[in-house]
Amino acid sequence: MVRTPLGQRIDNAALMGSRQQVAAERLHDKFFLQRINPLTFLLVLLILIGLGALRRRYWLGLTVAAGALLSAAGVDFLKKVALSRPHLVVSDAIFPVNSFPSGHTATAIACALALVIVSPPSLRGLSTVAAGTYAWIAAADVQTAGWHRSSDAIGAAFIAFGVMALAAAALAKTRRIRTGRRVLHLPAFLVLAAVWVYAALAAAINAARVTHYLQTHPTTLPPTPAVLNQAYEFNLYLTIVVVVTLLAALLVLLRNYDLDAPRTKA
Repeated sequence: MVRTPLGQRIDNAALMGSRQQVAAERLHDKFFLQRINPLTFLLVLLILIGLGALRRRYWLGLTVAAGALLSAAGVDFLKKVALSRPHLVVSDAIFPVNSFPSGHTATAIACALALVIVSPPSLRGLSTVAAGTYAWIAAADVQTAGWHRSSDAIGAAFIAFGVMALAAAALAKTRRIRTGRRVLHLPAFLVLAAVWVYAALAAAINAARVTHYLQTHPTTLPPTPAVLNQAYEFNLYLTIVVVVTLLAALLVLLRNYDLDAPRTKA
């Protein structure tokens, strides 16, 4: 969606399709996204540190908060300095501003992943569903509001996951680990699987329609409103599939490991 002409046409069609959505819904999404600001982000970081302190795992709270901060700051740096979107199709001139990747999405997903890591192993399933729902709603809303393309949200999701996974790995390498009772988190995985299957089917159906249309029509011909809406739905559901997959992957990787466990008295 960033480096190929067909991908850029799909991405741009989805962005134009977002402008066809109900105005009230777009205003609601913008209001929701405006709550993701430096003040609320700072509050979430303090909450993460506080949760670590309540569990007597001070390095855990500090590390996940630092990881979330690094994710947000890193995405902003990469967008302004390192990453770019080449103009491979004519329609891309409509959207000249480089928006890859999405800072709002990276912030929401990094905070959600941080909450999963800082939670006790027995509550990680609940944290994954609760925080994950917020994360994939934010990733979808930046598209419905017309602020970002799907590739912006997906790129931000992968960056946030990579940073938070490295933060967890650093804790596992440098701090004490306790292996507690095995928790399967079956209800959480069932919820994630249901969301994943629904989103994947919706994405696949719309992907087939949009790809066929764009491959059989010249680039100079603007897509029909129906195709724009199908592209929007394809990209939206694809983003949800990616976010849910990353949440499930983190839950599997963490298993029942209790990071930064305090030493027990003899």
